[in-house]
Amino acid sequence: MPTLSYRCTKDNGLSFELLVDGHALGALVGSRETAFPYWIVENGLPRWPPHGTPDEPDARIVCVCSCGEYGCGHTQCRVAREGDDVVFHEFKFDVTSEGARKEFRFRAANYDTVCQEIAERASQQRKHDAACRG
Repeated sequence: MPTLSYRCTKDNGLSFELLVDGHALGALVGSRETAFPYWIVENGLPRWPPHGTPDEPDARIVCVCSCGEYGCGHTQCRVAREGDDVVFHEFKFDVTSEGARKEFRFRAANYDTVCQEIAERASQQRKHDAACRG
């Protein structure tokens, strides 16, 4: 079974790039971008829309335009729990037609750990930014 991980970049102060067995998820689905900025992260992968009530509770943003604005361009997919697994499927917006049909399955524990770490790092960056402004 594939492993979900991530790497941090300094883009937009801090961005997260999701990796599937070490390969950028965005590249695997044909997105022009491969990361998303920390400020749209609340609890794990960003929802659609990132703030407020989600339009689709299982939709997650996995890539955002390099400017950091999800409204400028982004890639999203549905994230479904199936027993002990989590499935990424139905990719849309900035993806190729082949990428839109891809599906990635991870162990739920792996997915939960990645989401928790991303949420913690995003929270730390927001606190750091607030301390620098204050």
